[in-house]
Amino acid sequence: MPSASLRVRLAVQAVVICLSQAAQVPFRGRASGAPQSSFEADSQWRFDAHPPANATGNFIFDGVSSLLQQWANTHYRNGHNIVPATIPVGTLLYHGTNQKVLPAGPEWTAVDPEHSYFFCRAPAEGEGCYHLTLAATRPLNLLYFDGSSAAKMYGTMDSQDMIIWGEIKSPYNEWERIISLCDWGKKYDLDGFLRMEPDFEIMLCDFKNGVEPVSFLNLRPAGTLGPPGVPPHERRQGKVSQRLNYGLIEAGQWHNRFPGDTRITLDLGRLISFYDLDMFPSLVEGRLNQERFDHRVAGIDKEDMERLLARVDEVLTSKPVASGVDWSSLYRVVIHRYADRLELLRYMLNSTGTDSSSRTDKVLHDTHEFVGSMLSPYILNDAQPSNPPSQGSPQLSWASPVFELCATTHTKYIKSLPLTTSERLMLRSVNEVLHEICRVVVGIWAEGIELNLTTGPDFAGSDSEPWTSSKSAKVRERWHSKVVTLMGWLDWSVWVKCRPACGFEEMCYLPTWPFFRNSDGRIPTLQQDIPQDLHSPDALRPPLGYKEGQWERILRSWELERYNSTVMQKKAEAIPDSNWTRPKPRCARRLQPFDFCLNC
Repeated sequence: MPSASLRVRLAVQAVVICLSQAAQVPFRGRASGAPQSSFEADSQWRFDAHPPANATGNFIFDGVSSLLQQWANTHYRNGHNIVPATIPVGTLLYHGTNQKVLPAGPEWTAVDPEHSYFFCRAPAEGEGCYHLTLAATRPLNLLYFDGSSAAKMYGTMDSQDMIIWGEIKSPYNEWERIISLCDWGKKYDLDGFLRMEPDFEIMLCDFKNGVEPVSFLNLRPAGTLGPPGVPPHERRQGKVSQRLNYGLIEAGQWHNRFPGDTRITLDLGRLISFYDLDMFPSLVEGRLNQERFDHRVAGIDKEDMERLLARVDEVLTSKPVASGVDWSSLYRVVIHRYADRLELLRYMLNSTGTDSSSRTDKVLHDTHEFVGSMLSPYILNDAQPSNPPSQGSPQLSWASPVFELCATTHTKYIKSLPLTTSERLMLRSVNEVLHEICRVVVGIWAEGIELNLTTGPDFAGSDSEPWTSSKSAKVRERWHSKVVTLMGWLDWSVWVKCRPACGFEEMCYLPTWPFFRNSDGRIPTLQQDIPQDLHSPDALRPPLGYKEGQWERILRSWELERYNSTVMQKKAEAIPDSNWTRPKPRCARRLQPFDFCLNC
């Protein structure tokens, strides 16, 4: 029997719960007042309280735990986080060009030479290219846009557009973008902007401030190229070998998983997330019933836009003293505790449809034993159902103390600390994630207790209804469904993997921009840059930032690409666009012949 103190606590909880059984419905969010969280009140320690439709704690958790990691930000390309960052003294940056002249203004640099060498092209056949290596002479101040924020695809650059223009800008004029970002960042002493495509890049605002050349080598070229002032993804002259393409992808994969690129230090105490319901309520409606692949920042309204700019100004002008909590490690602890275990739990409960009754009973017993081992630090000695069951108590209410301990132990002390606005958001996020994990896992454990699963695989159940093979199959199916639903809600990038594992000559690969084409044979959304009439007065007028002669060369390269796109179209139609709009992992060859580029 439960102890007297436990019985009193459960009785109080039951009263509170009965008074708060109003159904949860999606809310729009609010810009001020107490944070809205469906998991903070004591009345929520019940096992039938599912997350509301617009909950975002799971998105914030996976986004924060995926920062600076190539794999996760290739899977979900539309970033929703902006984070101040620094690069330490001595870190090397790389820049490929076609003349031995230090850039006089903003330009693109890579964190790996395989990336910058991709743009190391000779001005003419038989000439070498120039590869610049820079070293940071002081900590460089950056602003990091997560996701595939350098890929020219729908939604990937939304957060950049909102900050510098207040609206979504198309076409994707990279010269105008880098100039506008660097001009905007001057008042915050920003040295550049960190983005990602196949690998991480830094839009460096000044090649003579905070960096100095280590070498400026004349190398065998990757190909021929136009003038150095042309943005990287508009330098499309000259054929690049598939080996060189693979080298770029390989370099990016070095940063696939946690801890990601360790040369960059993030200040999570100043993180801004567009999944913050209090700050950006206007984005809630656009996300309802949408897959995460389709989430965008584009739907933000004027009021939230003003709040964004004020918040960015706040985090970049004042550096609030953070609590000292290592949020990255805290999030990683949760993933380490549950990622593999939930995968195994799903596997254990999966049914082939041909299992015998005795086999199903053994699966339930083994599952319950396994779940009990997961929860052993939280199972109180007096946590057990009353006999007979308490009248009027919510289902499994006797297990609520175990639920609460499981969900709050990791963050109970942190809650008492003085936290920054960003830290409070991350705390709410991890609390929501732990709440949902523990609701499901403790619920399975508690149901097993009531079914007498602790007695062994030859149990008979605990209620008056006889235990049958049909009932055991239903319990197994219900538990499996709960675990699958939980894992789908968490949506952790660690579960995105190749099954079966790839061979030694292969890599597990996600379709990576720009190494695929859509069904018309073109790089997705890249053609938005190309005017319909390449010979019209508007098309011939160079955009901001282009020097004399550069724009004409770009127009000629676009004419060639249009021709090539027409030739490729029939070949491309065989591969559906979903291969890149909903990227799925697959094994791709690391050796010739390469097969990572779809439709190429």
